[in-house]
Amino acid sequence: MKLQVALDLTEPSLAVNVARRLCEAGAIDIVEAGTPLIKAAGIFIVSALRIACPSAEVMADLKTMDVGALEARLAIEAGASIVSVLGAAAIETIREFVNEARRLGGKSVVDMIGVKDPEGRVRELLNEGLRPDYIGLHLGIDVQRSRGLTIDELIKEAVNIKSRYGLSVAIAGGINENVAPKLRGTNIDIVVIGRAITQAENPVTAARNLRTLLGI
Repeated sequence: MKLQVALDLTEPSLAVNVARRLCEAGAIDIVEAGTPLIKAAGIFIVSALRIACPSAEVMADLKTMDVGALEARLAIEAGASIVSVLGAAAIETIREFVNEARRLGGKSVVDMIGVKDPEGRVRELLNEGLRPDYIGLHLGIDVQRSRGLTIDELIKEAVNIKSRYGLSVAIAGGINENVAPKLRGTNIDIVVIGRAITQAENPVTAARNLRTLLGI
């Protein structure tokens, strides 16, 4: 299991500073340029995070919906090692994205945010001969706020997809100190945590505590 910090911030200098502190402390494994951060700062924020965190993996949360190969290439050439495409995108877009990421030595995440039947979509991808590096089970911030839902219901789905289809899985959405112990021992590959780290008084301490709760 790896811990990924989601930098869903909009101030580039703050994001880089938080990332540097976390990486220098060895508190996280993957640093994510969140979608809002990429939109606010441009794709070059990925390069800045790569420089700030030379020993960590850098994930660009592109949430690509079209021009899959181009967007994957832009992020990987900027320094990303992991990139994301939406599971709701056309099969053609996902295929172009996954293939281009693999060609360039990067890893792909198919993010199932907004997909009503993630397992069904996984079957579609496999039937098309597509095996991304990760399937992302993701409960969006707006959904958490409006419906009061939590990440809990996605845990079983993530474990099911991993065990049934042999795919690596990432899980994201409202994970905090209360939820983290429920993920311990699940064999989920990547746990993505944002606000519980980035909005903490001391992000390094928060990340270390979460690692302990996750058992990593």
